[in-house]
Amino acid sequence: MGQSVPMGRSASFSVTASGTAIHYQWLRGGTPISGANSSAYTTPPTAFADSGSTYSVIVSNSGGSVTSAVASLTVTARAPAHGDLRFQQVDADSTVSGYGNPSGLSTALSGRTGMYFSPSVGTSFYVGPGNCANPPTLDGVGCAWFFSEDPVASPGLSAAYAADFYDSFSQDLQGDWPAFGNGLRPTSSHSVITSLDLEPADILFALAWVQDDAQDLASAAAAEGAASRVITAISHKAGQITYFAYAWQSDTTTIYETQIVTGSADKVVGQAADLAAQGYIITATGVADDIGTVVLVGTRVQGDTLPRPFIAAQGGAQIVTMQSQGYATVGVIFNPATTLNYTFLGER
Repeated sequence: MGQSVPMGRSASFSVTASGTAIHYQWLRGGTPISGANSSAYTTPPTAFADSGSTYSVIVSNSGGSVTSAVASLTVTARAPAHGDLRFQQVDADSTVSGYGNPSGLSTALSGRTGMYFSPSVGTSFYVGPGNCANPPTLDGVGCAWFFSEDPVASPGLSAAYAADFYDSFSQDLQGDWPAFGNGLRPTSSHSVITSLDLEPADILFALAWVQDDAQDLASAAAAEGAASRVITAISHKAGQITYFAYAWQSDTTTIYETQIVTGSADKVVGQAADLAAQGYIITATGVADDIGTVVLVGTRVQGDTLPRPFIAAQGGAQIVTMQSQGYATVGVIFNPATTLNYTFLGER
């Protein structure tokens, strides 16, 4: 029994046990791992030196204890970072576990048209000998670029293809693609151009790009938690997410689980309550100024799912009551549509 993961990614092990008051203690090479006391264990991001390491778990309660079989870890070639679109989705969340049930499309892009697929991954344009058209065409049609796409379970990931007049190349790069009108553009901070063909004789160009509007913040937050770091501040400006994450020198081994939620100001208070009910502490709040949604980052020690007391307070009297009952303010939501405008979120 074992597991293989690319270098830089975390490995996860789990065990199933029945009984009451069960205690778990995970071991690496027979040595207990501090804080690894749930039915599942996720390693920190792996290094080549971790290859060959072994993991097991002692499961115990008042009736006795048993040690699981040993699982080995093999570390393979380095994986691109989560959300790095430059490497054709190699070892990416979208493809590494398989495409599910591929039901994609192989087709051609004609001159002066646009096509996009979401959530999806797509190939670059097929390459080989031959010109766009022979003889050249000057009316914006007559060229075709072939490609394939497949749907994947990665929300926010789009494969886009577009062609237009050669002299509009620079203009089309900068704005939303005229045929789409939905924020898909090749020079977005979320995009990487994957294929380009310039055909000046036919007064045409074609390009393909991949765009990930999800920003892969969830994967970034998970990686921080696996490295014992907690996100404490976050900002979303013009499609660019910036956050700060901190580790504590006195505890560099605790693994944190994270959950990211986004919602409108009138919905996010309920989402905050749901996070607390799952044991998460809200450690960062932010707002996507360009689209008006609120972002909450929930963090908990791995496996610590006990609900946390939560309160939402509006107005001075409620806020004083919240504070007198020992609730810490973990966020303040401004909603001009409500009478009192501000809602304080408290947890303890």
